[in-house]
Parts: sequence; structure tokens; C-alpha cells
Amino acid sequence: MLPESQARILRLLARYPDELTEAWDVPRELSLPGISESLGLVRSALHDPLKALEDEGLVQTRTAHVIGGGSRKRNVIHLTAKGRQQASTLVTTSGHSMEIEATDGLHGRESELGQLESALSDGAAILTGMPGIGKTALLQALPSARYVTMDASMDAQMLTASWLEIEDAPIDLEAQVELLSAVSEILVADEVQDVHSRHQSAVHALLNNLIESNTSIAIGMRAPCPFDNAITLSGIDAEAGQQLLGEEIDSETAADVCEALDGHPLALHLWTPSDDLPEASDAVQAFVEETVLSRLAEDARVSLDTLSAEPRPVMASHLDAIEIDPLDNAALLRWPNGRVEVQHLIRNVRRVAWDPPEAIHRQAAERWSEIDDGEARWFEAYHRTMAGEDTTDFIVENSASILSESAAAAALLDDVLHMLPDAHELRRMAARLALERGEPDIAADYLSDLPQPNHALLARLHRSQGNLAAAEEAESKAQSSASKANAAQMHLSRMAALLDDRLPSETGDLDAVEKGLSSVQLSNLEDSQKRSAIVLMAMLRHRMAMLRGDGDAAAAVRNDLTELADGGDPLIDRMSHLEALHLSDPDGSKRLEAEGAMRRLVGRTSETLQRVSLGLALVQAQARSNPPGAATTLETLRSLPLPLDQAAGRRLDALLWYWHGELESTNRLAYWREAILRFRRAECPRAARSLTVILHKAL
Repeated sequence: MLPESQARILRLLARYPDELTEAWDVPRELSLPGISESLGLVRSALHDPLKALEDEGLVQTRTAHVIGGGSRKRNVIHLTAKGRQQASTLVTTSGHSMEIEATDGLHGRESELGQLESALSDGAAILTGMPGIGKTALLQALPSARYVTMDASMDAQMLTASWLEIEDAPIDLEAQVELLSAVSEILVADEVQDVHSRHQSAVHALLNNLIESNTSIAIGMRAPCPFDNAITLSGIDAEAGQQLLGEEIDSETAADVCEALDGHPLALHLWTPSDDLPEASDAVQAFVEETVLSRLAEDARVSLDTLSAEPRPVMASHLDAIEIDPLDNAALLRWPNGRVEVQHLIRNVRRVAWDPPEAIHRQAAERWSEIDDGEARWFEAYHRTMAGEDTTDFIVENSASILSESAAAAALLDDVLHMLPDAHELRRMAARLALERGEPDIAADYLSDLPQPNHALLARLHRSQGNLAAAEEAESKAQSSASKANAAQMHLSRMAALLDDRLPSETGDLDAVEKGLSSVQLSNLEDSQKRSAIVLMAMLRHRMAMLRGDGDAAAAVRNDLTELADGGDPLIDRMSHLEALHLSDPDGSKRLEAEGAMRRLVGRTSETLQRVSLGLALVQAQARSNPPGAATTLETLRSLPLPLDQAAGRRLDALLWYWHGELESTNRLAYWREAILRFRRAECPRAARSLTVILHKAL
């Protein structure tokens, strides 16, 4: 009969198919760290039973790539044919299941798990405690849960998206709460203390509103905890410590170690039989520094410091220049969301020891500079800043990469501006980003700290807040301080935005747009700008003609533009399709033909803004004649990545949410709340006001 320590390993490995023995990539659970975590045993407790199993020919070791573990190979363990047969016999005779239970490897937490489940039966459960005390393991043991690990790059929208398991989640708080409260599983947010201060208020507001709505939610975070009625996690008892340390450690030694380390699970994981017994007076932090880290080779300590400097978890593929295997084998790493970071207790101990930290960040910046990747520029900018460098030029030059992840970029800019308060170009960038994220209050704070008012951004801010008079005044000042050519372009862009500031069922303020177009002086434009301006004015007049139902005027504009454009210009084709769709009898056969033609045009249009714009015209037509077809078209359009750094992209994005609510009655109010916020973000206050009226009538 096999000892239980060996039998548990066999049962665990038997859960994975035999095909993995020759696979190029294998799950991390088949590596020594993965087996340790799955069984809830310290790494050292696995050496003897694994060696015995290998001597008996029940397991075999090879090197392979571990999924998500970077490019280096590492040792993984598989069952042999004999071992698989033995595991099957064990399951048959003992009645053990090969299914992976969430509580596997969780020792001495039955009471706390019961407390959590009891609290969740009434709504919310808050779990707090020091780093490494076991909050994550306990939260991951909750059944039927949607578990999310927070980090410094995440905001409330990203948390909502993870919980709802969708790409584009609502930004509006009420919409977030309405959709999340309908989720049947437990919502789990872990490591909430890692949320960046830039996003903290929005994340806490979301969590508080979910708590108040009695949504089943579990929150894990270190002290201080701003949420009431938190369950404070302390160390495990000696009996559980014995289970964690393994049967090779006698009960007296296990009890002494457990007492000395206050039952701290991570500290117990880090202790090895070759270590001296910790003094009972030793703090966990002292044990880590004096015993655990002293075992590391010098190059491993350097790698540990390098990784401890990272502000958020990193993809292992970005760490090829660092040897992370010794750190992982020593239980110093954790792997949230498939990324890697240093255990928070270890990271905190190392960061305190740095004097000065600038050299660590300088080395990290050099390492990231050698990685050709958009995300790498974000990390490089962070470390350059923390090393004391003025990163204004670097961030501006690499803005496309750095701004590609909105929440992470917002956090980085906030950090940089705390270090470089006079970096006004970055402050303007932060204000623009806040406006694009639908955060007018934060944008207003950034703009108020500029030495000179930025009237163009202030106009955007006022429009997003619905203050049209202030927006027009700021717009006028912005145009008066610009060159004649730039002022004319700004005016034309404003006319296009004004025409778009309406719901699909409305015509908008056509007279104001007509008046604005008639005041345009093409002579103010550079020669290179005149043709595009003429085309834009023609497009606006064509759209106004269709909104008025004037087919002759629309055709006349299109014909005039045909003479200016090249014969094969797709713009003329798009205009023709739009006329057929909008101006045909809604109940006639020509409308069906027009819908089919538009569907084909949308399918062959590659440019995203044009495709979504044409697709929404088709949705509007289908919504009356073929609602299921409209919903299918809309779903396809919602999967396309719109450029939200462009005004046209933000306006189309708001319309997508509007139609989502129009076509799906179940969550209509939530989708329309979100559409209202996004219309404001798109600087369409009239559309936002109109939809608000409709929403209030529907309540």
C-alpha cells in the first residue's frame, strides 16, 4: 500500500491526460510548483515521495515548456503507464475522485470558509489580513464564483468586464451594478488594495454599490480595509501546519515551526527542513529576510529585486532575460491571471531594503528597452520615471503604445505627474485621456492645474458636461488663437459633430449646421486642405438632405461630388447605398433590396469607422423590418475595435450602446444609461439629453 503522500501525487497527476507526456506545452500544474500549490504542500515535502515514485517507475520527469511560463523549459512530471494503472486502482479501492476540488490544498480554514459562506448568504463577505496569510486561497475555494485578481493597471470597467466575461463593459456605475447584480455566481474581487489611486474611487464606488444592492460579492484586501464587517484572517493552527509541511516532518517540529511563524501559511511554505527552527520571537518579515532570502544565490537575488520592482504582474514571456525558475521553485512567485509577480510579502520585504531604489528601476528600464513590444514601452516609461528621469519626451514619442491600454495609461500618467508636476504636455495628455474615458471631473482637475487655459480641451470638457454656452465660448477662444487654416478645420469638425449630436430618430439642428457651413471660407485653408474640406462639406449636405427626406437634393450633391472625385471613389458608392436605404418606402420591395445591398457593402468595407457607420445605418433600417437581423448586424459591429481616441469613434460607440438597448429589452435601461454616458463622452450633449428623457419615461 502506497503512503498517502505518494497516493495524493498519483491521484493529482492522473487528472491530466496521457497525451501530455509528449506535448510541447504543458499546464503549470504538472511542474513542481504547480503540484505543490495543488496539494497544499511545501515544495520540500514533495522531494521524497516523488523520488520514491520515480524509483518505482510510477512517474517520469522531463523538460517541457510550461504554458504561460515563458520560453525556457522546466522540469515537469507525468505518470508512466504503470503509474496511471496504479492511480486507477487507488481511485477504485479508496473511492477518491480525480476531479479537482477548490478546497484541495486548503488546510485549517474550514471555520473561515464557513464564515465566508455564511456572510455571502446575506450578500457581501469582506476578507482581510496580512500578505501571504491565505486570503487568495480561501477566496478561490468559494464554489460557483467569478474570481478576479486586481492590479494597478485595472479600473472599474475592467473589473466589470472580467466579471461579466465580455470585452466592452459599461462605464456608467448604475449600468455596471444593474448588470452585475443579475449574475448568479459569487463575484470575487481579490487584491483590491493593489488598485491604483487613480482608479480607487471608482472601484470602491462599484464595490460599495454592489454591497448595498445585496449582490453576492466577496472582497479580499489587506488592511486598512474601507469596507465594514470584514473577516480578519490569522494564521493556521499546528494541526493544519503539520498537513502543510508534510508527513516527513514530525508533529513536534511542525508545532514548533508553526508557533514560531504564527501559523503564517506563506512563511510555512518557505520553511525547509534544512533551516534552523525560527526563534519564537522572530517576525515573519525577519524570517523571510534572514532565512529564506539568504538561501538564494546572488544572481537569483538580483532577479528577485528586478521582479520586485514591477508595479503590476508581468507576462512571463517578457522575463526571458531573468531566470525566474529558482524563484518559482522557492515559492517566491505568484501567478495571477496567467501573469507572474513576486509574492507580496517577499516584494514588500525587498522594497524596504532598497537604498536607493533608483538603481533598481534604472536596470529595469534598460531591460524593458530591449523588448520590442507595445506593453514594454509602458513598463519602460514607468521605470524611467521612478529612476528620476524626465520622461516627457519618451512618453510623447511612444504615446501610441503607452495609451493603448486606457486604464494602465491613466495610472502611469498620474504617477508621472506626481513626480514631474511641471510636465504640462503630459498633463494635457492626461486630460485628453480622461475625456476619452468619460471622466470629466478628473479631466477638469488636470486642466485646472495648467498654467494657461487650454480652450480646445475646455470646450470638450464643457460639452461632455452638457454646458453648451461655456463650450461655445471656449471653442470661440480656441479658434481665435489658432491659425486661419486650423480655425477653419476646427469649425468644420464642429459642424460634423453638431450634425451627429442627435438620436437616430431625430433630425438634429439642421439649420445651425447649414448656417455654420455657409460661413466657411475655403480661402482660409491651405491648398492641400481645400479638397478634403469640400468633400466633407458635401458629405454633410448629403446627410442633411437625407434627414429632410429630400432625394433630389441628396442626388444633386452626390452628382456634384462625382465630378470632383475619381470615378472609382468608394465614397460615391456609399452615398448611393445610403440614399437607397434611407429614402425608399419602408414597406416597399426597394427597401429590402437596399438592405441586402447595404449588407454586402458593409461586408466588403475594411475601414472600421466607415464599416460601423454604414452598419449602423443598416441596423436602423432593419430595426423596423427585421429586428432579429438588426440584432445580428449589431453584434457583428460591436466586435469591431473602434478608435476611441477619435471623436467619430466615440460617437459611433455611443450609438452602438443606444441600439443595444433599443433591440434588447431585457437590459434596456442599463444599456441606455451607458449610452447616455457615452454620448456625453462623445461630446453629444443633445443626444444624451434626449435619451435621458426617454429613459425617465421608461422607468
